[in-house]
Amino acid sequence: MGTKNKLFTVLACFLVLVLLAGAGAFKTKAKTSTVADKTETSSVKIKKLGGVACRMPENSALVFFGSTFGMKLTGYKAYKNFDEALFALKSGENDAIWACDVSADYLLKKYEGLELVDADLTSDIQKTEAARFSFGMALKKDFGEKLREQINDALASLKADGTLEVLVSKYVDNAEYYETESGKKERFYRDKMKTASGNGTIKVGISGAVPPLELLDEDVEPYGFCVALMNEIGQRLNKKIKFVYVDNETAFTSLMSGKIDMLFAYGTSPTTTEAKPGHIMTDGYLDMQRYRLIKLSK
Repeated sequence: MGTKNKLFTVLACFLVLVLLAGAGAFKTKAKTSTVADKTETSSVKIKKLGGVACRMPENSALVFFGSTFGMKLTGYKAYKNFDEALFALKSGENDAIWACDVSADYLLKKYEGLELVDADLTSDIQKTEAARFSFGMALKKDFGEKLREQINDALASLKADGTLEVLVSKYVDNAEYYETESGKKERFYRDKMKTASGNGTIKVGISGAVPPLELLDEDVEPYGFCVALMNEIGQRLNKKIKFVYVDNETAFTSLMSGKIDMLFAYGTSPTTTEAKPGHIMTDGYLDMQRYRLIKLSK
C-alpha cells in the first residue's frame, strides 16, 4: 500500500503540473489573441473617416489614408474646417477624423470627449522617427522665386537666433493665448504687429485649416502663430503683411490667380511629387511627424 500511495502521489503531482502548464499556455494565447482582436476590432470600427478638405479628392483621400493608417476604409468625407469635421464625428457620420500631429494635439487640448487612436494599431508607415514633412509657405511658380528666397533668408535667421523656437513654444505649444509680462493672457492679433517702413506688401493666404499654426476667431480674424511669425518675417524683410482669408478648397485658385502671394501653411516634402506643379515651396518652419486619428472617447 505504501508503494502504491507513493506512485499515486507522483502521478497526481504530474497531472497537476501538466494542468498548470496547460493553463499557463492558454493564458499566453489568450493574451496574444486579445492583442489581435484589439487590432482587428479597431480596424472594423474605423470604417468611415473624415477630415478637412484639401487638394486631394475624396476618392483619392480614401485610398491614401486607408493605406497610411493600414485600415480598410469604406467611406471618406471632406469638411470645410475642423468644426464641421468634429460635428460630423459627434453625430456619428464618421468613426474618426484625421489630423496632422500638431493639430491633433491642439484639438485634444481644446475639446473634451476626444481621444487618439493608438498609433500601434495603425500602419507601419506611421511608425517612424523621421518627419513625414514640414510646414512651409506655398508660392506661385515662376512668379515667387524672389519672394521665396527672401522668406527662406528670414526663416534661416529666425532659426539661427532662436526666435522661431520661441514662437513655436509661445504660440503653438500654448496655442490659443499667450501670457504677457503682466501675467495677462491675450491672443496675438495683427493689431499687435509692428508696421514695417518698406513699401512692399506680402499678401498671406490664411484658411484656418491647420490649427494652431493658423487660427481664425469668430470674426475670421487671424491670430496666434501665423500672425506672430509673419510679424517677424515682415520686420526682417522690411515689408508690410496683409492677411487674406481663403477657403481651403479653393486656396490654390486664389494663389494662382494672384489674389494672394503665398499660402501660409502647406506641407513640403522631398518625396512629394506632382505631375504639373504650379507652386514652389519655402523651407519648412515646423516638422510634422505623423498623421493621427481622433475618435470620440468611450
